[in-house]
Formats: sequence, C-alpha cells, structure tokens
Amino acid sequence: MNILGIDQYKEHFQGFGLTDCVVRTKDIFYFILFQDWDDDKPRPFDEELESRLVPLFLAKEKKWSHSVLTGFGGLMAGATRYPESKGVMIDRHKQVYAIGGGAREVESKIPGGRGLGPLRGGACRVKQIDGWLYVAGGFRSLCRRVGRNDWAEVGPLPPKGKGEVGFNDFDAFSESDIYAAGGQGDVWHYDGRAWSQVAFPSNMWIESVCCGQDGFVYIGAQSGSVFRGRSNEWKLIHRGDLSLPFKDMVWFNDRVYATNDYGLWEIQGESLKRSEDSIEITNCAGNLSVGDGVMLMAGAYGAVLHDGQRWTRLFSLIEMYRQAKKN
Repeated sequence: MNILGIDQYKEHFQGFGLTDCVVRTKDIFYFILFQDWDDDKPRPFDEELESRLVPLFLAKEKKWSHSVLTGFGGLMAGATRYPESKGVMIDRHKQVYAIGGGAREVESKIPGGRGLGPLRGGACRVKQIDGWLYVAGGFRSLCRRVGRNDWAEVGPLPPKGKGEVGFNDFDAFSESDIYAAGGQGDVWHYDGRAWSQVAFPSNMWIESVCCGQDGFVYIGAQSGSVFRGRSNEWKLIHRGDLSLPFKDMVWFNDRVYATNDYGLWEIQGESLKRSEDSIEITNCAGNLSVGDGVMLMAGAYGAVLHDGQRWTRLFSLIEMYRQAKKN
C-alpha cells in the first residue's frame, strides 16, 4: 500500500518535515508537519514557521487535506473519544487546535501558570487515558480535557518542586492509576485521590513512560536506558548507549515498542532488542501512537501501520521527495 501520490505529496507535504502522529480511529490518522528552513540562514523561531495538520482518512475517497497553523511552536498530536471523537493538537505554549465532527477551530489556551493549574508550565506530552485526552506539563502538572475550552487538573497537583523535575511524560493503567515522570529521576504516582512520589533508584534524565498490559511500568531514560517496575520497586533492565533517548514507548500486542529518530526497538519482559523488521518499516521510526487496535509509526521518511498481525507501509516521504526532484 502506498496511498500518497506525487500530486498529493506536493500539495500537502513538500517543503515540510513530519514531526508527530496520532491514531484517532483505525482509519483516521493525523500527522503534524513543520516547515523546512534554509540552513544557510539563522534558524527562525518555531512560531515564525508554518505548521500543518494533515489528516488521513483511509476509508474515504478523498483521503488527504491539510490545515495551516501559524504561531504554534512544538505542536503535538492528540486524539480523544470523549466527550466526542476529535483530534486535539497542543503546542508547548498550551495553544489548542481541535478537529472532528465537521469542525476545525483554535480553542482557548489551557489555563494555568505561575504555580497554578490546571497546567502550571508549558505542555510536554499529550496522551489518551480511558478515552479522555490528558496533557502533562512542567512543574509536575497534569490535566484532562473535559470538553471544548474546559480543562481540569488531575489532583490536587503535587508540589511543583525546584530544579529538574517533571512531568515530561506519563501513562496509566486507568484514570486512578497514573504514573508521571520527568527531570532527573522525578517519578510520581496518582491513585485517583492524591499524588505520591515514587522511590525511583536513579537520577537519570527521564524521557518516556509506558504502562504495559503485563502490569509493569517501563520508563525510558537518557541514552536509551530502560527501567521496569511499579510502585517503589524498580530494576534497570537496559543501560543504553544511544545518542538519543526513546521519544515514544507504547504497549502493543504483547510487548513494548520504543522509538527515536534512529530506529525501532522491542521490549519483552526484561529484554530489549532492536526490531528485526525490514528497513522499509524501521526507517519510518520517530513517533508511535496506538489506538483502536492499530499502531501507527511515522517519522522523517514516511509512515507505517501495524494492524495486530503485520506492518503495512502507508507512504514513503523519501521516495516522494526523490520523485518530485525529477519532475
């Protein structure tokens, strides 16, 4: 399968890099694109460049479109089922763009700041828990999207702390069993009533969190190191030597998948190994999203989809780029 033709590539993708992706349903996906810039000139601020939101509707005859978003920086892709099914994109400044149900609009910014919730600092990560959209941010804050222009803190929030503290990422077994982490070994647990700090055995920088269906929490730290545990019992199962940490870690089928810009890895039990899938699949590494029984992976070179049985390539951006240069 390669559902992106050269004309569609030129209209929606050319001149942009793919920076994030999310599954809304098994046949509706969103991709975040960021405008390229001339390396010979000083790099502009992100907000001065154009971002694009590109939906892909697999079941429709017209599969592609895009929205132009200006003034956004560090845009992240999210999706929610409640209170209605939508794609919800958040940037690091807490700006919100929602799409779905025939509507596309910029919503009000997520409130908070100066030590107050629902989001004290800038937005760092967007995920879905039990069908609801959650956003983690600086100074140990986490909030939930209740509805349009309506956000509630998950708390009361823990003390905002000093120095290098979270939250860079979070995941959950349920809305009353959430793990959030960041900074240097700063890990917290929410039990539905209150936050408590976890006795984490390292001050490594933390990048990613995944709650697995095997009952363990997996925490990705600096250089691709991985911890496995729960509550106050943790074990370093892999000491990494990578130049980049794992940006995304997700549970799919019977294992954890972890990715950064350089590849795809799999974790089963206490064993981490580089994926043995073909280069056609793994060169699409960079971002992972799971939902509605499928797993989407997308990055600078394209996007692939896992349906629970096998990978399928959706499109190759590098092939489209080369073809466009010839025309």
